Amino acid sequence: MRFNTKKFFELAKQHHFEAADLSISKGHSLSASLYHGEIESYSEENTIEATARGIVNGKLGGCVTEKFDKDTVEFMIDTIEKTAKVIETNDPVIIYKGSKKYHRGNYYNKALFEIPFEQKKKILFEIEKRLFAYDKRINEVASVSYSESSEENVLTNSYGLNLKIKKSDFSIVAQITVKEKDEIRSDYEVFTGNNLEEFNVDEFVKTLAEKTLKKLGSSQCKSKKYPVILNPECTATLIRAFLSSTNAEDVQKNSSLFIGKLHQQIASKKLTVTENPLVKNVFFNYFDDEGVAINKKDIVKKGVLETYLYTLETAAKDGVEPTGNGYRGAGKASAGLGYIIVKPGRKSEEEMISSIKEGVYITDLEGLHAGMNARSGNFSLQSQGFMIRNGKIAEPLALITLSGNLVEMFNNIKDVGSNSKFLLGGRASCPSMSFKKLVVSGE
Repeated sequence: MRFNTKKFFELAKQHHFEAADLSISKGHSLSASLYHGEIESYSEENTIEATARGIVNGKLGGCVTEKFDKDTVEFMIDTIEKTAKVIETNDPVIIYKGSKKYHRGNYYNKALFEIPFEQKKKILFEIEKRLFAYDKRINEVASVSYSESSEENVLTNSYGLNLKIKKSDFSIVAQITVKEKDEIRSDYEVFTGNNLEEFNVDEFVKTLAEKTLKKLGSSQCKSKKYPVILNPECTATLIRAFLSSTNAEDVQKNSSLFIGKLHQQIASKKLTVTENPLVKNVFFNYFDDEGVAINKKDIVKKGVLETYLYTLETAAKDGVEPTGNGYRGAGKASAGLGYIIVKPGRKSEEEMISSIKEGVYITDLEGLHAGMNARSGNFSLQSQGFMIRNGKIAEPLALITLSGNLVEMFNNIKDVGSNSKFLLGGRASCPSMSFKKLVVSGE
């Protein structure tokens, strides 16, 4: 049943809403996983969800529903009124009239969904087959999975704003374990995009197999301060943790690392981070959940903090413009960081490694939620990687811990690599990064 948008806004007006907005998200998804030559799971579903908000007597009420029938509109109006009545805060509430300019676009490939599932299934079988054949030390292919989705989001409001975006993507994920004598190591690989023709089975298998096999023979290093190089994945993880303090709400609540630091040096001059969700990839977007236009902007430029991340509410409190970083459910929005690009340096990763006599190359970080204190910037994270000896990658390391402080760390960058990599998990394009000294605990 189609949602009656016109009726919603007409009824909101009859109930004397000062303003209202409506976001409708329609999605289709398919997923399948393979284990030992058999499809062990398969699912396909269509979803639709409506999120509505309204300002009633100066308070913001909201409603989210996945149920659509003849009574849905009345139910949503009633729910918005009821939730608005229980709000006790006096924070500014705003339904946004719209930005002057939007970089409208989509990231959608119709051809992806015209490919028969049998063809996609064959890719999974081929991956599993080639992984087992790659090396006898690969003792298990724990899973190989394929998923795809399409999503259409429409945001409208009582001021006449009408925004629409359509996106699609697919992901292929495989996880393996390798064994040599009594030692077992595991790892996984992810590929994502929206054009299946870009996927190369041989490259995917080789990348996963080699990085997992290299973990065999792992040991612990001696505990001390080392020169450290983080691979792109680990660099992106810690940069996003560092920049979480750019949320203006945290600044206003005095719980940010960057209170009073706007337009001041917060990191090494070698660090420049740009947010640009307008790049055509799986993170593409041109408006946030509040209807504010998303534009390319520097978050940190040559170590200087260029902006906080504002929602409509936090921007109103500081008397500034919102930054297009508002993400919400039925209630108030919170600021989130979109797709980021860390400006690469000139040195290759190999050149950075060659300059270190004894150090550590970190490839995996775990326990970010438990081991990271966002308010102080202190972290202690279980890690894996390799020793660096005489300018070369040496023995693998496991059960080590990387410790430090984010502010101190990013103020002591030695080099930024030239090896930028698109990272799904990190929502970033990021190179490796070298640091002068960090504590690595092992033996």
